[in-house]
Amino acid sequence: MSNGSFAETHNICIPKDLSLTNFRGYASTTRKGVPLVFRVAATVYPSGIDGSGYTTSVSSDVRTTVKFLGCQNNWVTKNAAVKWQAARDAMLKAAGIRKGDLGAYAHEIRYEWDSVDTAYAVPVDGTGAALTGGTWDMTKFVNEADPEFGLKLIGTGNDEDAAINTSVINFAYSYLSSRQTVPSDSNLESAEAPAVNSILKQMFLSGTGVDRAEQSYIETDVKGQGDNPPYDLFATADTDHDITEPVELGRAVLLPQGSGASLPQTVILDVPFGIMEVQMAHRDPGDNSGITDDLALGLEVLDIFEMQG
Repeated sequence: MSNGSFAETHNICIPKDLSLTNFRGYASTTRKGVPLVFRVAATVYPSGIDGSGYTTSVSSDVRTTVKFLGCQNNWVTKNAAVKWQAARDAMLKAAGIRKGDLGAYAHEIRYEWDSVDTAYAVPVDGTGAALTGGTWDMTKFVNEADPEFGLKLIGTGNDEDAAINTSVINFAYSYLSSRQTVPSDSNLESAEAPAVNSILKQMFLSGTGVDRAEQSYIETDVKGQGDNPPYDLFATADTDHDITEPVELGRAVLLPQGSGASLPQTVILDVPFGIMEVQMAHRDPGDNSGITDDLALGLEVLDIFEMQG
């Protein structure tokens, strides 16, 4: 918990929580690697997880903000996940491992959030006690050149022009590193030609009302428009590329219990892979006393569907 900054964070893996509470296996992707998007109703309650009120005295102008962050929902994310699933299948095939040899819950990739073996939050029972039981083993990869590594959704990539020696790799950044990309000034036709007074060009312009100098200007102008990608150009040296950053899925702002109107806030979120980070900040401009109480968060899964990209 914090006063004015989002220092309080929790990582949540919805497939893990659903598997635990429903006694069956859920995954972040299909068996072909297509990411699943979990649509959830996230309700933030202005009370502790055990149902109790705030223990800290707060003024009437206190505000609590809860932000939900996830990875990006776009074609890079989708294609990267599918390609990594294919890479894992190829790794297993090369090692002589059949799909039938895999454990019941080992067919899909289990992703980290932003670090090695991400510590995901655990759901609680009606009294606020953590549920126990179940194992959520993270997926590991091995190849001849690199040590064992996992895949993370968020965080700095690795410059793959150099040797990789790390235990976790940004899956989307690595995917972009494997592709040829659209260059800046992608219209490679030279603006130096054709000649302004091309005789053959003039033959076709005869009677159109457009003189050669005007057409040359139009052609040059057209060549300079729309030939640069309207998004961040990928460069392997830029390990903090846009694709490595989280996006905000939604937020809730509420008045904690004891500071006036105290109502739960619900936001609808589309969570790629069912994995997100929850950040919370208390802000008390009146006395700036610093609040250390927690909040209760309820998640209701409304739908699960494949990412379109």
